[in-house]
Amino acid sequence: MEYAKDEIFNIRYNTRLNRLEIKNESWTSKFMKFFKKHMLLNIFLIAFILLSSINFLLIYNFMAILTNI
Repeated sequence: MEYAKDEIFNIRYNTRLNRLEIKNESWTSKFMKFFKKHMLLNIFLIAFILLSSINFLLIYNFMAILTNI
């Protein structure tokens, strides 16, 4: 049971300091928490990037067609 608690809460025993410590979160886990929490913002961001890239490609192709005329 204690092992399961340690794994869930990321608690480790520091022998040098003789106490329990909670492990710090990495930047990737913080990013994933933020990503899961703010789904509407992420949808808008992904849509903006996708539509901007499509717009760039359409303008590029239009300019390529104009140069061939």
